[in-house]
Amino acid sequence: MKINFTKKQFETLFKMVQYGYWVASDTENNKEFSEVEQYLNSFAKDFGMEGVQFLKEYEIYDLSRELEDQLHEVIDEYEEGVFRDKLAYHMARKEFAEESQNHEYNQEEAFKRILELEEKYHIHIEEQGLRKLKIEV
Repeated sequence: MKINFTKKQFETLFKMVQYGYWVASDTENNKEFSEVEQYLNSFAKDFGMEGVQFLKEYEIYDLSRELEDQLHEVIDEYEEGVFRDKLAYHMARKEFAEESQNHEYNQEEAFKRILELEEKYHIHIEEQGLRKLKIEV
């Protein structure tokens, strides 16, 4: 099968594959993902993309530091968002568990209360960042 891409479409697909590969590279499917990533990288030069070079000694297509840094800006932003979401979620769950010791909630009330608590933590994190985060051991 042959698929035709414009330069812009290829660049978008290239980024999508790099982001996906970054997320999935530590999974059991690493070999499959790596093969597709390498195959796609092999066409980068044909589409006039800078920053992808073939390293003969390792027989792989590798990204330049500059291109990797550009891609990691998006990845870092995503990871920061996931971290903040998970932090708000876990803090809300912890607070809800403490509240639940003194108050009984039905399923609907519990769901609503957890969402309220998550929102409270999201707002706090948004306004204060992590500078007031304190972990007691």
